[in-house]
Amino acid sequence: MVCNKRYSIRFISFILAFLGLLSFVFCVPASAAQNTDTLTTIQPLNLRKTASTSSESLTLIEMGADITLLENSTNGWAKVSYLSFTGYCSTDYLKPASGSTVKMTGKTTSDLNLRSGKGTDYDVVTVIPDKAVVNVTDNSDEEWVKVTYSSKSGYVSRDYITILFTLTPKQTVDTDYSDLPLWYDKCESDDSLSGSDKDSIKLILDKTTLTLDINDQYKLTPVLSGKKPVASNVKYVSSNTQVATVSANGVVMAKSKGSADITVTDSIYNHSVICKVTVTANVKPTIAPTNPPTAAPTTPPTVKPTTPTQPPTVKPTTPTQPPTVKPTTPSEETLTLSETKVSLYVGNEHILVAKSNAAVTWTSSDTSVATVSGGLVVAKAAGTATITAKTSNKSVKCTVTVTKPTVSVNISHGSASVTAGKTFLAKSSTSSVTWSSSNTKVATVKNGYILGVSPGKAIVKVAKTGGAATMVVTVTSAAPIRFAYTSPNCAQKNGTVTLIAITDNKRSAVKFDVTVGSTTKTINATSKTADGSNYIWKGTTSFSSAGTYSVKAYSKTSSTANWLTCTDASTTAFVTSTTDKTTTICANRRASDEIINLIANYEGFISSVYADPLTGDPTLGYGRVVYSGQQFYNALTKTEAYAYLVQTVNNDGYATKVNSFLVNNDVKFNQKHFDALVCFVYNTGTGVLTNDSELKNAILDCSSGQAGTTTYYISGSAVRIRKGPGTDYDIIRELDYGTTLKVLEKTTSSWYYVQLSDGTKGYVITDYIASKVSSGSLDLNYVKKQNLINKFCQYHHAGGCIYGLLYRRVDEMEVFFYNDYDRNYGNYKYSISFTCANNSSFHT
Repeated sequence: MVCNKRYSIRFISFILAFLGLLSFVFCVPASAAQNTDTLTTIQPLNLRKTASTSSESLTLIEMGADITLLENSTNGWAKVSYLSFTGYCSTDYLKPASGSTVKMTGKTTSDLNLRSGKGTDYDVVTVIPDKAVVNVTDNSDEEWVKVTYSSKSGYVSRDYITILFTLTPKQTVDTDYSDLPLWYDKCESDDSLSGSDKDSIKLILDKTTLTLDINDQYKLTPVLSGKKPVASNVKYVSSNTQVATVSANGVVMAKSKGSADITVTDSIYNHSVICKVTVTANVKPTIAPTNPPTAAPTTPPTVKPTTPTQPPTVKPTTPTQPPTVKPTTPSEETLTLSETKVSLYVGNEHILVAKSNAAVTWTSSDTSVATVSGGLVVAKAAGTATITAKTSNKSVKCTVTVTKPTVSVNISHGSASVTAGKTFLAKSSTSSVTWSSSNTKVATVKNGYILGVSPGKAIVKVAKTGGAATMVVTVTSAAPIRFAYTSPNCAQKNGTVTLIAITDNKRSAVKFDVTVGSTTKTINATSKTADGSNYIWKGTTSFSSAGTYSVKAYSKTSSTANWLTCTDASTTAFVTSTTDKTTTICANRRASDEIINLIANYEGFISSVYADPLTGDPTLGYGRVVYSGQQFYNALTKTEAYAYLVQTVNNDGYATKVNSFLVNNDVKFNQKHFDALVCFVYNTGTGVLTNDSELKNAILDCSSGQAGTTTYYISGSAVRIRKGPGTDYDIIRELDYGTTLKVLEKTTSSWYYVQLSDGTKGYVITDYIASKVSSGSLDLNYVKKQNLINKFCQYHHAGGCIYGLLYRRVDEMEVFFYNDYDRNYGNYKYSISFTCANNSSFHT
């Protein structure tokens, strides 16, 4: 018997002990790659210490995160770096990031059908032999991988292919920088790009300070670090247009004496840099001297000049007053520092802020004690160091005193990148600590929940007397799309499909790009509805054939013409030939809107994250559990919570695991069967389908509805075949799950005398022997009803028998057998009989 993972608001159940197994199925915008060795996660994915699902999870990588491939992948595992972590993750849930040179291929693990579409009902294009290497063109689908083999393109089952990632030798990367300005090399070696920043795409300007006379002009030239082309998609903004304006292509015009900041922002990489402009009182003439004639007169003048007969009527006069603007000398450099003394524990970080009208450089008097880069101070060892901030003719100093902590304080992450408006969960295993942020205008923190407020950097510290731990939090711009999903979740071909996006209220328009085969069609959102401080945008379309279609939402603001997207903007539309809930087939399905609504009803709505009272697991929305290292939106509206629920059911393994379990066991099932199982595993966890052999056997204990022979097989792992009918007999060997056998004699009710395919004979305990009819697929329409009810309804414990959980199990059985999606609160509508084996007074 396994334990429950999720909890309803009214009746709380207990957590699964095998949460780590979820990493096997977790594997859920769009920013450009940070370097050529970058991969992007296509589902949330555990980063593990070693290349094994049983290995310790270092952190959970969010869907759409960029990670760096460190070496060629092997055996389905990639060694990668992410934030401050280095570890291994499954290649099944990765793809090369935009701009990456990593090569994605696949190796088959058996002879494999290449099909024309995503499903076993599509035509077989060809058969790919075992251990063949294929080119992988699309790794984003949960069940099917698009590949090319021998010039033929199609889809193969993910279960029979190992995804491989190969690094491209560095010398093959294009290094022709001949079209970059001469100043670029100097900027690339600047101290401001040292350390981890060198691994990031940065926007660099030829001038970060500029002094101009009135009426003078200068064209700024931006370049992306590590990239060949001069930066495009940049936006220029002046902080004071009375002093200096800037055109759309970067031409600065000096207007009057004073200072202004010209902010240059790259819309692709969301990076900004400032040029500080000082305008002097000197006035530059606005009309330049005219050019001399281009050719001399070909003939002399026909009229000779004559001497004037009278003097000019107006004599030149001396100006009656001096010029209104006198030339002045350029303003002096200014420089201030946020602190002059700082005390840190070894290993801690601190941000010093320098304010200046000139470029600032940083140095440390003793880098063995403390280092500094761009104002970020890192304490290395006990001692004292002087941090100096300098301009060309000014300097300020801060004394940093570093001491060894007397107590050890832990923090789960050394750094984090947080989208403005999202919350990042960090944890500390140290008791009685306090959390704080160095800059609450950038990020706030409460009990490890770090809220990104506005772009910038802040230090989050967890401390107690005698010690502290810190992490650097970088907050990036708010996402252009908060949520995206489609409705209905399981749509019928030629029916209306609504495309839905949720944004903040700063967005002025939304569109959806829908991929249909090799083409992309754009659907504009035609409705906008206020939802708290957000907007809900909707557009509609339809699909003429069944399949899973990629959908990506984009938004823009009234101040820019650029359409922007992000990871949260990606979703899919699932279209089926029929939404009939009674016909059984052996093919992948997606949860219906009815079952998603029933799950929401049972889980209950919680707007903001809270710690579950039994397990302490952070939970919000409709039962969504969040984990350390994840980003999530907090303080949800009901619409946002519903969007989270749809994402969780579709992408976090619940639908995927149910599909895999049924299809891999060659079971025919209909929509109501599928929905009931999805609701069940959302509450109990997907591990029950593989870890609870009794439940698994009860689901598979069905026939095809046709006469046929019975095949027996081993239904557990490492099941022992012995020399006699009892555990005191010698073990012949251990049998794997699925091993087929022939029953020679049913010696007792507990032991069968069997023969294996290699002729080995022995005794196996009957608890681990299952059977199925060999003629055709199994069909859940012929499942043994009472046996399944007994196994389902056993999942009603949470420190005792809980009627709320029993009511949920009964409702799931009513969905399964009677197509009834109503929540009945214990008012049993059908003949579903159950009595707890441990407590006979507890029953339906």
